[in-house]
Amino acid sequence: TPPSPAVGYCFQEPRLLPWRDVHANVALPLELARVDPTQRSEAVRSALALVGLTDAADRLPGALSGGMRMRTALARTLVSQPQLLLLDEPFGALDEVTRLQLEEELVGLTRDRNVTAVLVTHSITEAIFLADQVIVLSSRPAAVRKRFEIDFPVRDANLRTTSEFASLTGEVYAVLREGMES
Repeated sequence: TPPSPAVGYCFQEPRLLPWRDVHANVALPLELARVDPTQRSEAVRSALALVGLTDAADRLPGALSGGMRMRTALARTLVSQPQLLLLDEPFGALDEVTRLQLEEELVGLTRDRNVTAVLVTHSITEAIFLADQVIVLSSRPAAVRKRFEIDFPVRDANLRTTSEFASLTGEVYAVLREGMES
């Protein structure tokens, strides 16, 4: 069984090693932890399946789309099965369609693996879609302006089109605007 670190971190950029294929990039944390090669390969295959990249395991990062590179980075973060995910704007540089797809996948992954995630984002809709709690910070020095408890029983593509989602988006935006004016 791979070691299970307390924390996994996913950067804003994928930070993949360009000379290593997808499988080898995802395996890196397990290699560094000296996990048995057979266990390592099984864990990598499982992580790639979770993010929908099984068919891209032998491709180099340069041959991947931006979304596929971020999925690879997410798989590398998940391969060790951390209990806490720290996500620093992992979808910020992606096109809207890929971003929405990865947000939906992340909801499923955190739910299915019972993982806690802390996400830093500048996207109000992303925060509301992904979070159980949204914390709006002030500008420097950062302080908590307001906390929003998010209680949507179902997080799927349809959620974004509901009046409740739109209303909450407006409330968070109002707090941000208020902070910009003060």
